[in-house]
Parts: sequence; C-alpha cells; structure tokens
Amino acid sequence: MADPAETTANDSAAAPVDSSGDIVVTGSRIRRSAADSPSPLTVLDSGQIRAAGTQQIADVVNQLPSLAVTQTNQTSNLAGNAGINALDLRGMGTQRTLVLVDGRRQVPAIPGTSAVDVSNIPSSLVERVEIITGGASALYGADAVAGVANFILKKDFQGVEANARYSASTRGDLDTYSYDLLAGTNFHEGRGNISAYAFFENQPGLVSGSDRPWTADGYPIYVRPNSRVPYTISDHNRNINTADAAQVILGGRLYAVNANGSLRDPILGPGGFINAAPVNLNGNADALGTLLTDGGEYNGRYDGWLLSVPSERISTRASASYEVSDALKLFAIGTFARTRSTSASLQMTSFGSDVVPADSPFITQQMIDAAGGAIPEGGLYFARRFMELPQPSTEYDRRLFQGTVGGEGNFTLFSHPWNYSAYYSYGRTEQRIRDVNATAYDRWYLGLDSTRGADGTAVCRSTLTDPGNGCVAMNPLVPLTQSMIDYITYTSHWSKSTLTQQVASAYVSGGLFDLPGGAVQMVLGAEYRHEENDIGTIPEYDPTSSLYDPTIGTSATPLVGKYSVKEVFGELHVPLLSDRPFFDLLSIDGAARLSDYSTAGSTTTYKLGGEWAPIADIRFRATYGRAVRAPNIGELYTASSTSGLWITDPCNAYNLANRVDRSEYTAANCAAIAPSDTSTYWVYRDIIAQGNLDLKPETAKTLTLGVVLKPRFLPRLSVAVDYYNIDLRNAIDAFPAQTLINKCVDQASLDNIFCPLIGRDADGNLQSVITQKLNLAKYLTRGVDISATYNVPLEQLGLGAGAGTLSVDANYSRLIKREYTLDPEDPATITEYAGVFGTPKWKGVVRTTYANEGYGLTWTLRHYSPMRASTTITAEQYQDVWTPDVFYNDISGYVSLTPQIELSGGLTNAFDRKPPRIPGAEAGGANFELGYSAGVYDVIGRTFFLALRFHR
Repeated sequence: MADPAETTANDSAAAPVDSSGDIVVTGSRIRRSAADSPSPLTVLDSGQIRAAGTQQIADVVNQLPSLAVTQTNQTSNLAGNAGINALDLRGMGTQRTLVLVDGRRQVPAIPGTSAVDVSNIPSSLVERVEIITGGASALYGADAVAGVANFILKKDFQGVEANARYSASTRGDLDTYSYDLLAGTNFHEGRGNISAYAFFENQPGLVSGSDRPWTADGYPIYVRPNSRVPYTISDHNRNINTADAAQVILGGRLYAVNANGSLRDPILGPGGFINAAPVNLNGNADALGTLLTDGGEYNGRYDGWLLSVPSERISTRASASYEVSDALKLFAIGTFARTRSTSASLQMTSFGSDVVPADSPFITQQMIDAAGGAIPEGGLYFARRFMELPQPSTEYDRRLFQGTVGGEGNFTLFSHPWNYSAYYSYGRTEQRIRDVNATAYDRWYLGLDSTRGADGTAVCRSTLTDPGNGCVAMNPLVPLTQSMIDYITYTSHWSKSTLTQQVASAYVSGGLFDLPGGAVQMVLGAEYRHEENDIGTIPEYDPTSSLYDPTIGTSATPLVGKYSVKEVFGELHVPLLSDRPFFDLLSIDGAARLSDYSTAGSTTTYKLGGEWAPIADIRFRATYGRAVRAPNIGELYTASSTSGLWITDPCNAYNLANRVDRSEYTAANCAAIAPSDTSTYWVYRDIIAQGNLDLKPETAKTLTLGVVLKPRFLPRLSVAVDYYNIDLRNAIDAFPAQTLINKCVDQASLDNIFCPLIGRDADGNLQSVITQKLNLAKYLTRGVDISATYNVPLEQLGLGAGAGTLSVDANYSRLIKREYTLDPEDPATITEYAGVFGTPKWKGVVRTTYANEGYGLTWTLRHYSPMRASTTITAEQYQDVWTPDVFYNDISGYVSLTPQIELSGGLTNAFDRKPPRIPGAEAGGANFELGYSAGVYDVIGRTFFLALRFHR
C-alpha cells in the first residue's frame, strides 16, 4: 500500500490509458502520470488482496490506517443492519465516505442511508482499490467529506478463473465456504468483450461470547473501595443478575430460588462477593444490580452476543463492451447481489429493578418467613436471566440490483488528445427485516403485576378490570412455563424497505494549450442523481396495519422520502514548469462543484492543490478544499418510531455520587428536577427516533501537506509522508439516548438543546427520550500518514540468479487529534478521542513478501498502539490505564501446482493473540452502546484458510 507514484503505475494495465501511457487514477479525472497527483492516494493491489486470504474485501481494506473501526461481520451484531460491511475513512462515519466502483456511484445497501455494502464486491473480482483522502468532495460530490474508496474491477476479461476457499478458526468453528467463477471472451478481433461473474459465500456457524475464554470467563472492571485511592482492575467479574435461578434478598441475605420455588444459598465463585466496597444487603433492593462474584452459578456477560454474525452472500455480475471506434466504446453492466444475515442477543434479563407484587400468589411462605414475616409493600425485587426463553434474533434479507450503460472514447481537440465518459445507472435495494423470538415488554410487565383472582389462583391485575385481555400471570421466580413464554414472545412478519437510485453523469477531459511544464488540461462535467426511499416497518409495530399489536410496546410508521441533485463540476491541471533547475516539476490543480439539492438547496465545494519537485528525488504536494454533505433521506425523513431501552437517570443517588463524567452543574440541575425515584438504577423507557426536516448541509475544510521521496541511490524505494487536517462543522448526528439524558443535566442550566428531548413525568422521573438528528456537532481530526515501499531482486544481493524478489510495503498513520464537540457553544462538551478505543494514535500494517517463480510467502504485521477505554480514564485516578502495543501476525503463501492451478493458504492472527484485559478491550474494544461487539481487537482468535485457484 503506497503512494500512487510507487504503486499505481505498476497496475496501469488495469486502468484506462491514453496514447502517452498516462493513467486515470481516483485522485483526478485527468489522464496523466500517476506520480503527478497533488492528493494522497493509497493503492491496494490484487496481490495484496489475495495474500490476505479473505473474500470479504472490507477485511483487507480496513487494515489500512486511514480506515477506522466500522461495521463488519464482527461489529454489526447489535449495531443494527447485521451483515453490512461499510467503510469509514478517518473515523468520521460511513456516511462521509464515498464508495465508487470503476469511478461510478453505487446504490446504497441500507434504505435511507448512503452506506455501500462492500461485501457485495468480492475480493477475487477486484483488480485494485484506490483510497483518496484529500479534496475528494469537489471531484466526486457529497458523501466524500473524508474521502473516496474506488474499487477497480477486472474488465475485458479473456479466459476463465475459478476460486474455491475454505476458512475456519482453529477452535473448530466459524466455518466459511466460498466459490466464484469469472469467465470472459473477446470477439470481433478483440473489439468486443463479454464477461460474467458469480460468487457464493456461506458462513453459517455461530460464535458467541461463551465460545471464547476472554469473553466467557468473567470480565474486567475498574474498581476502588473509596475515593481516596485510585481505581484498579478487578477481573473475572460476573453479575448476580446473570444466574439462571432467580436471586432475591430477604432479611438482608441473598438467596437463590430453586425450580420448585424453594430457597437455597446461592452458589458464589471462590472469592464470594468481590465488590471493592462491601454492599449492604439489609433493605437494599439495588444490591441485586450491583453484586459481583467470580464464578459459581453465574453466566458470562457476553454469552448471547455474537462475535461474528452468520451470513450467506450471492453476487453476480455481467458486462459487455464493444469498441465501435477509438471515439466510441459502448459498455453495459448488470449486478445482482443477495445477502442473508442474522444478529442475536441475550435472552431477557431482570437486573434487579423488576418486582413481584407483595400480594402475588407466587411469593411462598418460605419467602415471607425469610423476609421476617412480611414482604415489603413495594414487593419482592428479583434478578435473573431467563435462559428458558428462545434466543431473540433479527433476520435480514437484502437484494441489490444495479444496471449501468454508457459510452466512452477519445478524440482530438485544440491539437491535444481528449476523452469523454458518460453513463446512466439505475440501482435498487430491497431490504426485509423481521424480529424472531422477541420479547413483548408491555406484556411482560402486565403479566408481572400478578395478584389472586376470585378463586385464589394467580391472575394479572389488569385482568380484574379487563377480563378479556388475554394476560398470562408471570412467575419470574421459577422457570417460565410454556404458556408464559408464548405470551411474552413473538416472531414478527417481515418489513420491506426499498431504495432506488438513478444517476446520469458525463464529463469530457483534455488539453487546452501548452506551457513550459506541459499541456494545460481541464475537465467539464455534469451529473444528475435521484434517490427515493420507501421505508417500511414491521406490521406488528405499525398502527396503520391490520397486524398491529399494541401489547408489544413498540410502534413505528412507514414513510416515503426522496430527493434529487443537479451538479456541474470542473477540474483544471496547470503544469507550470518541468525539467528545469530547481523545478523538476511545478504544477497547480483546482476543482469545483456546484450542486442544487431539492431538499438542502445549493452548495459549493472546491479544492486547490499544487506540487513542486525541486529535483526528481523529492516532491512536495498540498491541497486545500471545502467539502459539503447534504442530509440523506434517513436523516431527513425518518418516521417516528418508539421502542424500549434500558437507561439510567443521572439524577439517581448512585449516579450523582459515582458517575465519572458528571459536571459541576449536575447536582444543582438534578435538585431542580427533583425526581421522586432516586433509588432505581436501570429503567426501561420509550426511545423515540424521528427525522428532522430542518437539517442543513454540513461543511468541512480539508488540508493536506505532503512530501514524496524517491532517492535515485535507492531506485526501488519510495517514501511518502502526508499531514491532513479535517475541520467539520454543523455535523449531522443523532446522539445515543443515554448521552442526551446526561448532557441535559450536565449543562450550565436546564435551558439547553438537550432537555427538550427528554421526557419526564410530573414527579420528575424519566419517561422517554427523543433521538432526533441535529446540525450541531463538530469534528476536528489531524494526523500524519506515512507509507513506504521497497523491493529488491535478491540476485542483486549476491544470492544468485533465480533467487526471487523481496518486497516490503509499510503503511502507518499517526493520529494527532480526533476532537469531537457535541455542542460548540459549550466547551465542556469537547471530547478528545485520540488514544481511546477505536482510535489508536499509531496504527499500521507492514507486508513483507518473498516471491519466486511459482511460489511466494507474505508476512503481514498489524499494529495498534496503546489505548484506553474512555476519555475519563486518566493516570491520575486509574492504574493500568493503557492497553499494551498489540501486534497481529498474518502469514500466507501460494504455490503453483501447474501453470493453471494455484494452491494458497495461511493463518490470520497466527500466534492467537488474545485481547488485552483492560475493561472493554476483552470484547474487542467497543462500547456498551455497540453491544460490546468486537471492534479494534480480534475476538475470534487464530483462523486459517485454504484456497484453490484455476485460471487459463
């Protein structure tokens, strides 16, 4: 992976060229030498892709340091849209990374968004990937604030290529099978070509937290007995509320409830209760939510979370082209892809805040006696995990079709070569979703409120006033009966959402006149794009549907949203000097794009860049630009939907005393709110998601400064160093519900932008949260990218003829700043994420390859510098703040069995490097709101692959 000057030229056969041999690269639509680009460009070639041994191209691309942790099979279990593989340049969000295929826009994979599922682009079809991270918005339009990833596919293919691949973990799970076939033929003396491609991949197995020791054997947390000592790490913790048997506190003592309702002593771990500060069990109902032990009958925290979601993928592609003349080449491309995937979560858990009423017939005399003769008026609080429930999951079924037709060609104008390209694309994505074995929490709480009926049997209290409501009284203290399970669980019908995208785009490019440095070249183009979404919802949640079920407790309504944009763009390349003393090269470049959105109005983006090479060995480059992203359909039009979430009130007694990120204003604001319930920690409340038609475009200023070194005394060495700075204002963000709740009371007063989104009842207790997107946040990210390549024939080192070639390809990034400001008017909301999980200050990948006739070996070293779990964890108050430097070693190799058959294999995470035992890192380094999914660190462990390739 290197600068274009070092890598792209080696792949020029796969890209459009003109008679001079110049190449079209992602950083420009002007045909010129790949070395002559003012914008940093990283290239991943087909050899590097094959060496990674994966059909998921996202797994290879995401190793680049310019890419942040994003949605993949290992991070999407609870983040929503399981099975999607998206890209996130600079950690600024997938909505700010534009994905192209052969320079053309792709239809998004998720209705309402701009996210492209790159898993629909199998790695065996990719010739190379080009990543540009500076000034791309003016070149390619919205969504390119952070940059562009352009996947260049094999085209005009002649022959047959087939691949079969098997991979698995060395622990005997995560079996994955994939097959693909590419066939093409030329006709009419090579002027025409027809190619077809088919791909199938199946990863059926489940890998959950209970399948790996680092997520199964308890978890680490920061603890301290009092505020006078620093936090230390306590490991192997298990929560009392994870037991299969109900846990209750009676008479100041913890009991477990047997399946027959009798009481017994709980089976604790060898350390007993391991809370840093002893918990008072006498009259403390909240203890059920805080008690910890280190084993015993208690389950793991991540047992139900999938560490990698199962998926099945089918992708087909057919293309045809015909060169009528040098001035006209026609092409047509059709793509179809289908993905099925499933996410899963833990069965319902009561964390200690659920209660069995004091008059419930499910409370036994033994329990009454243990409580001292009477159950408190508030009822009997309990904690347990309901493992008898079927595991809840969400199933996704996506279909994508995209058809493209167009033409391109060359001609002469102003005595200079010119070229043009035009295409029309129609794309459609259909997504179906259903919930399987989900819990209807409204039914659960109705059933939990049990009492005695007229005949003395257990009934729901609501049934006394509404006899026909079908409520089934719940006895949560023992395993639920089948009738109870049937009442509170359901499997929904499928929702259906569609997205259609139409793009018409054309440009011309060529030379105008000559200067001492060469021909002045320009690009003029126009583009029209129309997107329309029909976002459906699960019928059981839709009040307008005949299948609506209000007892589930979730509501959502469908909607139709659309927008269109008309754009004109231009680009200019002015080579001022070349081959002069102190000016081996001097040029300037500019680009501009005018856009008119039907929703957001008119926007303007631009970039200005230049290069100066005083001698051939060294070249300086710089770009400055303005980028704009208009709100997408999902941000504008999302219909109001209501679902539930466990949240905590920052005004409860525990949070007021212990929440580490509370502000100096929190206590006073909470005193003004004065909630009546300050003892309950977790509460299950309505979360209302809705769009915002008042959203405006977000804008960014981008700057890159770099230098490229190609010393003549080491002709095969290239080094590029680039500084980047992205300042994004009025960023469109939807903040997590808990963040909104906390920020409301952390401001200088309750008169702020967050509190209107928080619903409280007359007694000041939390009722609901609106998670509406706002033009509010600010992103500032700065860093330095470093890339180097070197290759040498070993014969030159005296090892003899036929000794092969050794090459090294290194790519590193130093993150200087990743600053996120929730509210620019409030300095207290500035958060620095550099060095926090997901954003290492140093991230790098180094590939070392030995290649000889018929065989080769590649060693890939991946590196993450130390990180901490959150911005509030500091060395002043915490011990063991940082994870260590983490290195992963991947080894792969290939051998040609015959001229047509190649066998390859390898190990990923060859030394089975385990995640660090810093809180959160053991589950991949992601946070709770993402479901403790795998993020930075490998939670699967060592895997292997074997592949067989046939080509002729």
